[in-house]
Amino acid sequence: MEKDILFDSTEQKEATERVLAAVRIKTINKELDELLAEIIKFSGNMDKILERNNLNPRYLERLGVLDNMEEISLDEDLEDIDFRVKEVIEDLIKRINTRITLVENNKLLIEELTTSYNIDESKIAEDIEISKLNKSDFDDLLK
Repeated sequence: MEKDILFDSTEQKEATERVLAAVRIKTINKELDELLAEIIKFSGNMDKILERNNLNPRYLERLGVLDNMEEISLDEDLEDIDFRVKEVIEDLIKRINTRITLVENNKLLIEELTTSYNIDESKIAEDIEISKLNKSDFDDLLK
């Protein structure tokens, strides 16, 4: 079944696609905020563990700069620490690296959606009108 028969015009179809892409971007941005908060929390936990074991904290400072976010690894000076502490730190590093990968993937997805659908946030209200969607369903998008 062709999806073009669902719309009155090409303009309506494109406006609907832009609105739906904008909603998706807003959802991804919320997810990004949650992932970044988790990264900060985990790196803070790692620093607390290091401090409790008389080691210099370092991960929160390193990951606090979100512009330069890249995967982390266990520092060389931590290779010889107590194996239980090392195991916990390595687990947190894996969790952080997973979230860093998700952040990067989500940033790419936002960029792709923005360019593919030529989203202009100043015209979202107009796109909702053209697409004949219910404005009240998109109040949070219009804020």
